[in-house]
Formats: sequence, C-alpha cells, structure tokens
Amino acid sequence: MYSIKRYLFEILIVLSSLAGAVIFYQKFGAEHSPVESETAVAAAVEAPASASMQPATGAFSPPPDLLSAPAEVILRMDGSNTIGDKLAPAVAAAYLKQLGADVTINKPLPTANEVQVIGFLPATNQVVAIAIKAHGSSTGFRSMLQQETDIAMSSRPIKESENLQLLIPHGDMTRPESEHVIALDGLAIIVHPDNPLRHLTVAQLAQIFAGEITHWSQLGGADRAIKLYARDDQSGTYDTFNSLVLKKSGKQLAPAKRFESNEQLARSVAADAWGIGFTGLAYARTDMILKISADDGIAAIEPKQFSISSEDYALSRRLFLYANTERSSNPHVSGLIDFALSINGQHLVEQVSFIPQKVTASLPVVNADFPVPYQRVALHGERLSVTFRMRSDRAEIDNKSAQDIEHLVNYLQQTPHQKVTLIGFSAGESQDEDADKNRAFIRSKLLAFELKQRGIKNVEIIALGNALPIDSNDSEWGRYRNNRTEIWVTKSQSNS
Repeated sequence: MYSIKRYLFEILIVLSSLAGAVIFYQKFGAEHSPVESETAVAAAVEAPASASMQPATGAFSPPPDLLSAPAEVILRMDGSNTIGDKLAPAVAAAYLKQLGADVTINKPLPTANEVQVIGFLPATNQVVAIAIKAHGSSTGFRSMLQQETDIAMSSRPIKESENLQLLIPHGDMTRPESEHVIALDGLAIIVHPDNPLRHLTVAQLAQIFAGEITHWSQLGGADRAIKLYARDDQSGTYDTFNSLVLKKSGKQLAPAKRFESNEQLARSVAADAWGIGFTGLAYARTDMILKISADDGIAAIEPKQFSISSEDYALSRRLFLYANTERSSNPHVSGLIDFALSINGQHLVEQVSFIPQKVTASLPVVNADFPVPYQRVALHGERLSVTFRMRSDRAEIDNKSAQDIEHLVNYLQQTPHQKVTLIGFSAGESQDEDADKNRAFIRSKLLAFELKQRGIKNVEIIALGNALPIDSNDSEWGRYRNNRTEIWVTKSQSNS
C-alpha cells in the first residue's frame, strides 16, 4: 500500500536541492527498458559532484535525511582504481536497483578514491550501501587477507604469493568460483596529440621507461627530453605495465611522475608536449594513443575493441573480481558478481568504455604471406573476437576461456553459419614443425569437444603450429599468448 511516509519521502526528493551530490532517481515501469535503466544509472554514477541534474532525466538532488541517515554497508569492494573509478560504482548502483532500490546516490568519502554507493529500499524502508575503495589492485588482496573487504578488484591476475596467503581462509583464488573476469581492457600508451610518433615496439617502450631512451630525437622526433608519467606502485595498471613491458626486458622504472588515478595521469600527458605515459584504454583520448608491436617483425596493433577482445594487442589485460562465491556467507558477493557477468552488467561495462565479454565478428586483413589454409578460411569466413587459451600452470582451460565457451555457444546458436573452423597455433616450443602442429591440434580438439558437448556439431580444426605469432616466444607470457586457438565461422556454402 502506498503509505503516507512513502508519499512524504517522494515529496522531499522533488523539493530538496542539495549541491554537490549526484543522484539518480527512477521508478521502474513497463515503459523503461533494461538498457535505458542501465544508461541512466551509469550517467548518474559518472556525473561529477557539481553536475546540475535536469528534472527531465528523472534525477533530483537527494533529501537531506537520505545523506545523513546511517547506511547499512551490505558489500565491500577494495582494490583496482581502474575498476573502482567508474565501473564498480556503475555496477553497484545497477545492482542496488536490481535489489529494488528506487533511489541511488554516489557519495564520495573524505579519502580520495573512496565512495559509497547508497540505495533506498522502499520495500523494507532501508538505506543500504556498497563501499568501494580504489587504491590499487594489491590493496584489494591485502584487505581480503585482513577480512576488511568482500570482493577484491584487480586489473591483473592474482600473484602466486597473494594466492598462497589467501589459500586457507578463501581457497585457491585462481579457481573458477573465485576468479571472475568481468571486462577486458588495454594499456594505452599515450603521448601529446601533437607528437608525430605513431608506434613503438614493446622493447622501445621498455627502454623509454627505464631511462635508456631519454630524448624524442632518438625516436625520430624533436631534440627534447622525454618526460615519464606512470601509475603508482599499488596500481594493477602499473603491475601490468611492469610485467608486460619492463620485466620482459629485465628493466626497472626510471624516475617518473606517479599517479594514483588513471584520469589524472591522462590529463597531465595531454598538457605536456614532451610527455609519455600509460593508462587504461577507457581513460585515453584516441588522438593520443600509439600502436604497439610485441616485437620486431610483428605488426603494430592499435588497441581497439576487437584487438583487445581477441587479446591480439600486446598490452591487453583482463579485469577481475576475486571472491569465492561458494564459500562466502554474504549473498551479495555472488549477487553482484553474477550481475556484473550478466547481459545487463556487460552493457554497463561497455557504457563506461571498457571491453565487454561479448562475441563479435570481423574480417581481418589477410595477405599473401599468410599460410594458404588460413587464407582459404578467411576467403569465406569471419573471425570471432574470442580466442581460446589454456592455463600456463596446469593442463586445463583458463577461466576466461571457460566463460567464453558459453558466450560462443550462445552466439553460434543465434547466428546462421555453415561451419565453425578452429585454427590452432603453438609457440614453437620445439624444433619439430609436426610436433608444434600436433600441440596446436590437441589444444583445439579440447575446444571442439566442449562445443560438441553443447550441441555445436559442424566443427573443423586446422593446426598451423608456430605460424603467425602475435608475441615473442622469449617469455612465458609471450608463449602463453602464441599458444592459442582462433575461432572462425563460415557463412558461405562455397566453403562448407
């Protein structure tokens, strides 16, 4: 029944005008689609505190009692700034809407990069909150160890040392019930828009950030000193850069201006004609981004949706939520993670400029240097944006590939096609070409089996061994990337 208390509460929402708050108010009705609701939630979460909200959008300043009333924290998230800046608040607000909240507010806390997403649940007359602290990926795992958070946000895989510390209280955090890939991202290497440099190799990038290449003239540019901008040591973005760039070349970061925030770093590089930095793709302007080649002789690739989704781009990365959904006594842990992985959750991922886990098709450029079987498949086929990989530490499908199988099956069931072709590659781990092809075949055969178990029958395998590498085989990470299976679909009878 529509109570007087509820009626007065809604009047307060309309009449109050409290500056500095960002609020989204919208009642679900038959006239609103899920996508419209998600867009409004994301817009409210992303809006700056000083934004002026227009009544026409359904957003109003919150009533004073909602801000001042103590909120019950039902879920704590801690870790990556990349996730915690925009994506986590957007997902949290939408999750509270799913629980029945018709009022949500993004309330910044006194400490930078900390926020509470507060919701009012009219059914129970409760004010609840999801607390988000975004000080870097490593802080999330420390907070989980100290039982100060429910979900660790990370823009890199958990380290072995972190997993060992969490093993007894939380179980193996690399298992599917604990490691959840919610989005993809790419490290964007950015320079001032007027900088004529267009591409770099990973090795050159390492030399720049190690202080070995110090002037732009060494790269064909002006005789001006290079200024370095980097994320701080707590950041998963820095950990990823350190792992994929610096450590790969056995180097360490030279003195640089350090930032806790991706957004602040990107703004600083945009204002410095001689600066270079790295940040999450979602925070980089397109006119500042360089193409990156994994190694000499390997094509430079621009970070775009397909190249990141397929993980062909050398500096692609996965964004994780870590929590054991089978052990946690808090139902909101699995509730929020399930929502983040759902279709609606992945819409939000896309709205805040990350790469969602959805399957798309593309026609890559294929030239005469490619293997003939590859050219034949490409002639009548399209490549899908998921790439299948095995774990490097054990003989089983990695967690992202396990998630991708379900996305792939859904796509194939809804998209007319004549045939699915799995093209397997290996890292050239032996001098025997036939052995390399056999390894690629076995890995692809496992995917074919999983697809057939789910009703996808018309599947062929082409094993090309160590052809068409996308990375150097000199590192474990490079070999992991090269040991892959591409998925192609044929839509023409002529190649069936």
